[in-house]
Amino acid sequence: MSRSAAICLLLIAFAGCRSSAPDPNFQQANAIYQQLYATQLDDAYGDPKMDEVVALLHKVSARSVDASRAQAMLGLIQRGREELAKQLAEREKMAAAAAQSVASAQVNIDPSKVLAASEADAGPPVDPFGPGASMADLNAHNGGCLVDSEPFTEQGTGVAGTVYRVAPSDTCKGKLPGLSGQIVLVVNGKIYRRTADPRAGSAQPR
Repeated sequence: MSRSAAICLLLIAFAGCRSSAPDPNFQQANAIYQQLYATQLDDAYGDPKMDEVVALLHKVSARSVDASRAQAMLGLIQRGREELAKQLAEREKMAAAAAQSVASAQVNIDPSKVLAASEADAGPPVDPFGPGASMADLNAHNGGCLVDSEPFTEQGTGVAGTVYRVAPSDTCKGKLPGLSGQIVLVVNGKIYRRTADPRAGSAQPR
């Protein structure tokens, strides 16, 4: 073989060898990919910057030492995009179902039933002259129309206190019509109980 032929064969061999230097396109693509995935995880596959990664990977030379890694990353991105598309479709489906459920619940609300339930929860009306009410507060509101009459001692319990009656004026009778024919038994400034006025019958209060 001539010397010139040997040199030609050597040049052909060198031309067919892969480059051992890193491909800058792959290095840049890998850096962008790692940054996207670190901050967004699987959602990174839907980021527009992932298109830039794909474009750079396609530029990697087939003779580069990074060629196989570039192809592997392209496959990874493709599979990631397909999986993300499935996840997004499922999310939209769940969101639509939730919105429909909320809309149905709003349509089925009966205002009259809601009001009725609220009134039921409120319980019976409070008697302002019920046990424990402050006589001083009551007289402050009604202008002193409840006046002390005489002491009492309850038979059986021994509870002692003062009998209060509505003042005989027409004004007070008009303010407290619900106490007509009744007395209020007060112990230590608090209403003990209400009862019928014994003066209306034959019994005498004690």
